[in-house]
Formats: sequence, structure tokens, C-alpha cells
Amino acid sequence: MLRLCQDYLKKVLVDQAKVNLIDFNFDFQFDGQVIGVDEVGRGSWAGPVMAAAAMINYQKPMDKRLNDSKRLNQKIRREILETLTEICIFGIGEVSNYEIDQIGIQQSTFKAMEMALFNLMEKCNNLAETIILVDGTVKPNFNSTFKSEIKTVKKGDTLSPSIAAASIYAKCVRDDLMIKLDKKYSGYGFSKNMGYGTKYHREKLLSSGPTQFHRMTFSPMKNLKK
Repeated sequence: MLRLCQDYLKKVLVDQAKVNLIDFNFDFQFDGQVIGVDEVGRGSWAGPVMAAAAMINYQKPMDKRLNDSKRLNQKIRREILETLTEICIFGIGEVSNYEIDQIGIQQSTFKAMEMALFNLMEKCNNLAETIILVDGTVKPNFNSTFKSEIKTVKKGDTLSPSIAAASIYAKCVRDDLMIKLDKKYSGYGFSKNMGYGTKYHREKLLSSGPTQFHRMTFSPMKNLKK
């Protein structure tokens, strides 16, 4: 019994180590105020791609559970978001499934990020000496020229508090939208899969066809048109 308890405790500690990867000092290595940017919904079969921009006030206490939204369950994400709204300025950007079909998912993602940055900047009085950290390895091809330096951060949502905050905000906003769509288009499981591909989602597509919110250039929707 003692050995089982020890093994269980070891597993818990290992799992906690895997989750608690955020370095709360990561953003401090940069000169000036940091803005974190992340997207959600890139690989979804339905709904928009969304991006959020987040600027944290580090003079206020932060929820130590802050992490990449994908590493948190819905309940904890919502709890953390409640505290983030007290210490963050957020911006949000959204590009519809129609536009994704027209310009592609990568350009749509960049556009959503750009919209999120503009939305955040409209809420700020002074953004001198800021640096923009974008989750990922591909530098966004923005149409506008921002005065701030832009840096990509590989797996940034597990490293930068600002990017993690953006990921949680974007995830919660998009989840709320997909839950609303589920009430209108029942049977696709949007409130659970958030538009991503699941067996249940695929079966509904095959039996009833796509909705107006599905991305018709994505598989398996593009094959249904033939």
C-alpha cells in the first residue's frame, strides 16, 4: 500500500511539472511593455478562427495556474479568465469561415491577429516601447506596419504569460460562440467539439451535410461537394 501511495504521489508531481511550465519572468527579459498574441480555431472544421492580444499589468497579482489554454480544463480556464480581466487589457479578432475559404487559413489567422492588436490598441492611451510576442514560428504577414517590434515565440503559450493570457481569452470567446451555434445547429456537437473533427461530427456531416458555418475548403467538407 505504501508503495502504491508513493507511486501515485510521484505521478502527481510529474503531471504537475508537465503542466506548470509558465515562466512568470519570461516577459521581463524584453524592454518595455509586452503584448502577447495567440489564435484559436485554426484546425477546426467549422466556425471562425479567432485571435486575441493581451497586455498584462504586472503590478497586480496573477493566478499562478495561468498556462496554455489547451492544458487547462474549461472550469479552470473560466476561473483564470475572471482574474485576468482584472489585470489585462484584451483585444479580439475574428475571421469567418467564409473568408477562410477565400484567403486560406494562414492569412485568415494573420488577419485575426492584426484585428486583435488594433482592438487592443484602441483601448490603450500609450503604447510606446512595446514588443509584440506572437505564438508560433512563422512571423505574421500583417498589412499594417506596427511601431512595436514583433517576435515569434515557439510554444509561446507555455512560456509567456502574455501569450498564455491571450490564448485563454481567445479560447473562451470562441467556445462561447460555438456553444451558441450548437443551439441553432444541433447534432454536430459544437458545444463539445467546438467545431473540430470528431467521429460524431463526421457522422452528422455525412447524414445531414454541412452548415453555413462549415469551412468548405477543408476536408472532409470539400469531398462532400463532389
